[in-house]
Amino acid sequence: MIMSTLFLLIIGLMVFYVWIFNYTNQLCEKIDVLKREEANLITQNRIILVELDGLSRADRIKQIASSEMNMWTPQPETLAIIMEVTTVR
Repeated sequence: MIMSTLFLLIIGLMVFYVWIFNYTNQLCEKIDVLKREEANLITQNRIILVELDGLSRADRIKQIASSEMNMWTPQPETLAIIMEVTTVR
């Protein structure tokens, strides 16, 4: 009786150990996948930031404004004053 109980206890502990080991391995694999995904997203973010810096350069914006939108830079001595008169009743 004691031998069979001890045998079943040892078998139960071995099954528990294998289950914990398997579960730990699965979690490690998921962590590795997430770390790789994080590294890829960080790289993509850096690439996008470089593209954004290139697209928001002042000379590029000025060139697009003049060629595609027919905008022009006013002369320095040009001054436009817009006054809005409102009355309070």
